[in-house]
Amino acid sequence: MMKASSIGPTMVRYLDMIGIERLADLKDLSAEELQMRINDMLGRRHINETGRRALENLIELALSED
Repeated sequence: MMKASSIGPTMVRYLDMIGIERLADLKDLSAEELQMRINDMLGRRHINETGRRALENLIELALSED
């Protein structure tokens, strides 16, 4: 997952905490949904616009590896 632009170990950890373990897990999700799920899991608004764009990059990578 860290092949995507702007994705680092912290974001990978957050994704793992919400049950996203593989790129294939992202194919049917939106960046907005992931942002909401991570923020809900953390109990605060943490993922900002930059983080949402990083999630978009990750989803694009997942879709390109089809």
